[in-house]
Amino acid sequence: MAPIGGAHALATARPSAPSPYLFVWAGPNGASAGGNDFIAVLDANPASRTYGKVLASRDVAVAGAMAHHIELTLPTGHALFASDYMTGRIFLLDLANPLRPHLVARIDSVPGFRRPHSFARLPNGNVVTSMQFGDRSVAGDPGGLAEFDPAGRLLRTSSAADAGFPGARIRPNGVELLPAIDRIVTTSMPMDDERTADVVQIWRLSDLHLLKTIAVPQVAGDSTGNFPYDTRALADGRTAMLDTYYCGLYRISRLDTSAPRIELVHTLRVPHAEGCAVAVVVGRYWVVPVAYGRVIVSLDVTDPAHPVEVSRLRTDSTFLPHWISADRASDRLVINSADDGDARVLIAHLDRRTGKLAWDARFRDAGSARPGVSFDRRQWPHGSASHAMAHSALFGPAVR
Repeated sequence: MAPIGGAHALATARPSAPSPYLFVWAGPNGASAGGNDFIAVLDANPASRTYGKVLASRDVAVAGAMAHHIELTLPTGHALFASDYMTGRIFLLDLANPLRPHLVARIDSVPGFRRPHSFARLPNGNVVTSMQFGDRSVAGDPGGLAEFDPAGRLLRTSSAADAGFPGARIRPNGVELLPAIDRIVTTSMPMDDERTADVVQIWRLSDLHLLKTIAVPQVAGDSTGNFPYDTRALADGRTAMLDTYYCGLYRISRLDTSAPRIELVHTLRVPHAEGCAVAVVVGRYWVVPVAYGRVIVSLDVTDPAHPVEVSRLRTDSTFLPHWISADRASDRLVINSADDGDARVLIAHLDRRTGKLAWDARFRDAGSARPGVSFDRRQWPHGSASHAMAHSALFGPAVR
C-alpha cells in the first residue's frame, strides 16, 4: 500500500429526503485514450437549481486504463474503495467533504493475485475484494479473495482454486456478504472473450475459507447459464439471487449448510438478452440492467422461487445499461452505461410499492434534449479529461 498524504438489499419504506450528491468513478475511455482515473461529484438534490451539475472532481494522479467498480454502498466513516481493473490498482477515496474529494491511499498490487474487480464492506469496516487472476502458478490461473482493513492494509487472501475443479479458469467477479450466516458468495465471469468456469463459490466470511464450488446448472443448447455475473442477498439474509450475463436468474439457498442449492427460477425474455450485470435489490424488487437489450427490468422476488416481472424501462439506442445503485434516501436509482455505450449517467425512479420504473427527465445537462449527464466533455473542475467513461456511481451525503 502506498499512502498518499451486508447485505445490499434496501428497505421498502421510502425515507424522507433524497441524497444530495452523486459520486461517479470514471476514467479514460480505453487504455489508449490517455488521462487519469477520477471521482466526480454531481448535484443530486432534486430541489436544487443546479440539479445534475458537476460540482467537483479530483483525479488520482495516476494514468488509468479501466476505471471499474467501487463499493456497492457508500461507507460511513471510511474511505471508498475503487478499482482500475487493467492497471490492477485500488484507490481509497475520502469523500467526507463532498466538494473536496481526495485520494488517501493507493494499493498497487496484491501478492499472489492480479486484477481487482468488486468490493464488499464487512460490518467491522474491512473490505473484501474479488481478484480475478492468481500468479500463474496454478493451472487455470484461478483468482481469489483479498481482505483489507479500512485503511487499505492487506489482512489475508484466499485462492479460488478447488481440487474438485482441476484446471478451471475461475475468475471471481461479484462478491456478496451474508454476515448473519458467516458466508460470502462469489461468481465467475471473465472481463474479455476468455471461456471461463460457470461456477458460484461459497466461502466462510470469518476467515475467507473456500467451502464449496457449485457449477451453475446448464440447459443443453442454451447459453442462459453461461457467465454467472453477480449475486445479491435477499431480505432474509440467508438466500441469494444470481444473474448471469445471458440473463438467467437463479436462487441460491441452503447457504448455511454443507449442501447449498442453486436453481434456475427465471429467464428474462427480452430481445438481445445479453449483458445482465450489476443489479440491485430494493425491498421486494430485483432490478437488473440488460445492456444489449437496452432495458432495465424490475421483478418482484417476494417468492424467490417464482420471480414476477413488473416493469421495463427502455434506454435509447446509444446507452447500454450496466451498473445500478440505489439511493437509500429516496426512490431513485443511478444507472451507468457499459464501456462500449454512451458515456452518460442516468437517474430512474422505482416505485417501492409497485416496482414501476420511470426516468428522471429533470436530471440532464443544461440545454440538452436527452436525459442524463454526459461524461464526454473536455473540461472538469480538476482539469482536462476528455472522452471519459463513467463506470460506477453511488448516491450519498458522505459525511462523518
